[in-house]
Amino acid sequence: MAHGNVINLFKRFNLHSLVKAAGIVKEKGHSPMNMLFLMLLMILESSRSIYSGISSLNMVKLKNPLNNMLNDEHYNWRKLLYSVAKRYTKLCPTRKGDTPVLIIDDTAKAKRGRKGENSAWFVDHCRKVYYMGFQAVVSIWSNGTTAVPIDVEVKIGKARIEHAAKTHYHKGTHTCQREQMAKQKKLTIAVSFIKRALQRRFSFRCVLWDSWYTYTGSLRYVFCSLKVRGIDLISMVKRDKQLYRYQGRCLTVKEVYGRAGAWNIQADTGIKYKSVLVGILDKSTGLAPEQQKQLGEVRMCFYKYPSVKRFKVVISTNVELNELEVLSLYLRRWAVEVVFRDLKQHFGFDQSKSSKYAPQIADLTIRCVFYTMFCSLRYDQPEKSTEQLLIEFRRDMEELWLDTLCKIVFQNKIRSFLKYTLAKGYVMITELMKDLDYVVKKFFDEAWDDDIFEEMINYDFSKYPYPKAG
Repeated sequence: MAHGNVINLFKRFNLHSLVKAAGIVKEKGHSPMNMLFLMLLMILESSRSIYSGISSLNMVKLKNPLNNMLNDEHYNWRKLLYSVAKRYTKLCPTRKGDTPVLIIDDTAKAKRGRKGENSAWFVDHCRKVYYMGFQAVVSIWSNGTTAVPIDVEVKIGKARIEHAAKTHYHKGTHTCQREQMAKQKKLTIAVSFIKRALQRRFSFRCVLWDSWYTYTGSLRYVFCSLKVRGIDLISMVKRDKQLYRYQGRCLTVKEVYGRAGAWNIQADTGIKYKSVLVGILDKSTGLAPEQQKQLGEVRMCFYKYPSVKRFKVVISTNVELNELEVLSLYLRRWAVEVVFRDLKQHFGFDQSKSSKYAPQIADLTIRCVFYTMFCSLRYDQPEKSTEQLLIEFRRDMEELWLDTLCKIVFQNKIRSFLKYTLAKGYVMITELMKDLDYVVKKFFDEAWDDDIFEEMINYDFSKYPYPKAG
């Protein structure tokens, strides 16, 4: 990767304009772009925390400017992520024959401190343990080649931790609005993701999620709002006591399974499958099941994998699809697990140790933004692994960070030089230009601090190893 490709990537996404359009600006001090660049370098350093990352880069003096950016409650981080993702869809369009989909899922975002803002207890269903912190609910857009996050919510749980700090964000600010939404149910958050994706004109033919999002409310939204747009839902359902209308009777999943007939077998994989058409009932009316209104009809597919005793159940609102087509589309939901893995292994998902709520939103969004930009490289170079691209990208970043560091030092010293000239009585540029050589010599002799410059020259990137593959 040639030097300058990092700058080209920033220009390709027009990141500076997108950051400014999201209201992420400062009137004075270090610019948000410099702080974002620092965040990117810390991500590639694979530091255990943001502070240790700043320390390893010998830039502890930038700790306060970085924290100020992450803590600013007025910055519209959601708009920035959507803008970057929208730019990605234009740079990496859906290839012919692929079906764009929207995937919604969540993952654990644990926090250790008991006094963190809005910290609560959650259950990690994968590990079957309780943990403190938040849930990161994420909306993923996939074009069949790569998948990128387009929206995130740092969900706040109801089981608040004792002594957890309360927030005091001003009403109407971006963080306050995010906090109010984060207290809603996951179902409400998921529906808001879909609405915003449609408002921002993201193209997708199908919504994929797991059984935790399949409830009467979400299904009602799918049939009333999405089906009319030509968008279908493919979702796994639980084998619980939920009733479905089948052949005029109200039956559970297990009862429908017993009446679905014999298995078909796919010769190549040995997967058994069968399906029936069932009606989805509207439980919100509170009426008896026989009197409940039918929201719509779905194809309920049953699958049984070789050497697995229990069967899986997937429903599709597109009843024209056969069982294998439904399975093929639903398996694309695995893309969200790949995104979660990459964010955790390569993009510092747990790097932020802040106890405040606003930095949780900003930090996760920034990592999703850089992940999306990185996916455009993977789209253009599919033959390379994630680890290869990261190593090449990091090498280029090392050179570019040294240039950026020089500029930061230069800007700071210009301010010091101008203050020095004012103190010496120079108020006109023409007067200063006449005595410039003399004033510069006096400034370097009296006011120049060599510590920063020596720190920059002596910085040794080689002592930090490249990210390990796998």
